[in-house]
Amino acid sequence: MQGIDSCIHFAKVLPANKINQNLIPYIKKYAVDKSWRIRYLVADKIMEITENIGVECSREHLTSYYCQFLEDTESEVRTAAVRRLGDYAKILD
Repeated sequence: MQGIDSCIHFAKVLPANKINQNLIPYIKKYAVDKSWRIRYLVADKIMEITENIGVECSREHLTSYYCQFLEDTESEVRTAAVRRLGDYAKILD
């Protein structure tokens, strides 16, 4: 579960091209993980992730995953996503 936290911390210090190249694939992997707890963590920290990878990057790479969180089979994941809905909606055009 520390993988997402590590991605957030790395995103604070890496340049944008390295984030796209090295972190986004891991974040996407966590977003579709078999474990609902991992998906929950990504949904819960979506705004923290967005702040550190950048709004444009988040729009491009994470919006489809965020929408999947809203329809997840686990209620905990859906609840975490709904709690961030207002904030995430602000970054969308």
